[in-house]
Order: sequence, then C-alpha cells, then structure tokens
Amino acid sequence: MTPSIKDITQIVSVGSVDGVLTSSALLRLIGRDDVGLCFTQAFAVDKVDCSKFPAGAKVALVDLAVNNRDQAMTTAGFIARIKEAGHQVVAVIDEHSREDWETILGDFGELMIQPQSQSEGKYKSSGAVLQSSMVGYVMLDGHGQELCQAADAGDRMDFSSHFGGMVNQAVKSDIGNDARRVYLARHFAGSTEADSVILGWMAEYDLILADHDIIVAAAQDLGNGIIRVNTVGRKVDVTTLMNRLYKAGARVVISEGDMFVPALKKKILMVAFGTSEKLDILAAIKATGVQASGFAQKANVDLQDEAAALVAIRALLNS
Repeated sequence: MTPSIKDITQIVSVGSVDGVLTSSALLRLIGRDDVGLCFTQAFAVDKVDCSKFPAGAKVALVDLAVNNRDQAMTTAGFIARIKEAGHQVVAVIDEHSREDWETILGDFGELMIQPQSQSEGKYKSSGAVLQSSMVGYVMLDGHGQELCQAADAGDRMDFSSHFGGMVNQAVKSDIGNDARRVYLARHFAGSTEADSVILGWMAEYDLILADHDIIVAAAQDLGNGIIRVNTVGRKVDVTTLMNRLYKAGARVVISEGDMFVPALKKKILMVAFGTSEKLDILAAIKATGVQASGFAQKANVDLQDEAAALVAIRALLNS
C-alpha cells in the first residue's frame, strides 16, 4: 500500500532556495513537528547519517539529483544505505532527470510523488513537482502554493518573491550553515513573516551587498569585455556578484581573492577567471601551459600566472 503525505517522517533535501522552500511546503502538508529534516548536496550524500532518521522512516527526497561522480558518493549507494537501515523512500520530489532515477530505483511503484525531468518543459524545480503532485493526496493551501511558487522562481535565480528573498538572504550570509536551512524551512512552514532571528541573518546579507558595491565601484575595465575585481578582505556572495557584473556587460570577470585549496587545506590568494558565455576558458588557459583548476566556465590560477592566463582569454574572446 502506497503511504500518504502524512506518513512521511524524514526529509532529505538539497540546500538550495528551491530545496528549502519545497521542504517547507512539504512540512506544511505533513502538519507535524516531529518530522526529521536534513540538508545535503548530490555530491555529498555519502555523508548523510541514516542512523539519525526516525526508526523505520518514510523518507522524502527533495531537489536531490542522481549523482554518480564518485563511487563513494553515488546516489545508488545512498538509497541502498537507507534501505539497509530499515527505512523506505516514499517520495522523490526532484526535477532533474526522471530517467536517471529509474536507473537507481528501477520502478516508482512505492512512490507517492515521482521524480520528473526538466527536459519535458513543465517541471523546472522541485517546487513545481510538489505543487503539481497533489491530486489524490492532501492539497496545498494558499500558503503552501506560495512557497512552491517561490521555490520554482528561486531555482531560476529569481529571488524577488516574498519567501524567496528572505530565504536567499538568510542562507547566503552563512552559506555553509545547514542549521539555518532547517530553521528557515520549519519556520516558514507555519509563518509567512520572518522572526527576529531570520531578520538578523538577512541584515548580515545586507552587509555583504554593501561590500559588493565597494568591489564594483573599484572594478577595473581591461577592455574586450574583461572586468577585474578584488574581493580580498570582503565577504562576498560569489553568484550574486558575478551575475551583477555579467548583467552590466562583462564577458569575463577576473576576481582576485582568498580561495580554499583542498590539497593544502587552507585558503591562499588566487585569481579566478569566470564567464557566463559558452566559452571553455579553462581549456584555453591550460593550452598555454598555465596550471589551472575549475571547469569550462571558471578557471582558478595562481596570482603569478594571471598575466599569461589573460593573454589566453583575450585570444579566446577575439577568435
């Protein structure tokens, strides 16, 4: 017999704005205070401790894409550990790839809510999946629908909604603090307004935005659509800052700042080259013999290699 929404006792969610707000809407639907809630990322499911779930938990996964990047981190292994611990996955509220989930679960017969695919056009967020999956189950009220709509917008970097703006600011001022995400999801499941704790977190983000203003004011225009900024000594929301610069016309942003290097287990001064265009800047820099890490649209280099990397970037933009 397929469980109902009310039977869910544990939520495992990705910590995006979409994940936080969809989890909040789900908590509202469940209507209990004893539901377990934890946040992770697709590449970190190996760190989720299933022994902390309620006994015989009915588990809902939110915004969690299938990850097979590393054997120790595979979603398949995570699902196996959930089952071995005596728990049951009863909902996969995810929009990334239904086909990938089929390879993991085999079939969706036990799921009350099934994963969908962004490629189909209708589902662009976990919020959209939850909002469209209530036929035959407990229905979302106006508050719950607003949470899902804000989640859907947030998945496309639109934080202009009432809930999306509050959650984005509160999370971004301490991005690695999952306890904040738990607090936010539980709070907004029952309330439409921020309390004093959340307002304090949002005020912290206002200070980050003030630092952004200082960074942008001091930015150097190097020509060819290349902008250089220095973030040393300032708190930064990298995604928001980069989007601001790209929207202002930057094709490539060079950012000098302190970056954590896993191999060294510490932060060192480095330079990051980033772009929002479909350019493989990492390959272009590496082709010159400069050591670089990152991915196609973002390359990190040592400070002393910036000039050589810049030559490669100019050639790429002029090609």
